[in-house]
Amino acid sequence: MLYALVYSRRRDMRRDEEAGLYYTDWYGLPLFVTAVGIALLCSADAFLTLELIFRGGTELNPFMDYMLSKGMTWFISIKMALTIGAILLLVMHHRFRFIKNVRASQVMSTTLLGYGVLVCYEISLLLPLWSKI
Repeated sequence: MLYALVYSRRRDMRRDEEAGLYYTDWYGLPLFVTAVGIALLCSADAFLTLELIFRGGTELNPFMDYMLSKGMTWFISIKMALTIGAILLLVMHHRFRFIKNVRASQVMSTTLLGYGVLVCYEISLLLPLWSKI
């Protein structure tokens, strides 16, 4: 396993006909940092969402609201499973082009930015409530 990590062979496309549609063995540090960042911000979002709900807020996503009605464990498990599953698919296809010329890596960067904004918004909602403690 470590050998494959250090000596992975396929870092770029092998043939010209693969242009835009090819898999690699090597993903690189920026993609790794982006994937881990999304997972961490998703965890923070789950925690902050539960904190907001505990303090009287509501879950706006109907599917996640249903999972929350099943219990906190279901809510967190499904949220993390869906997010990490999507991260794995996007990492595997990070060089593929989707709609027009948008790459999966660009989708991941946008998702990281969106989660960052969401977590900052949730913190801004909680700051006044936390200051009353």
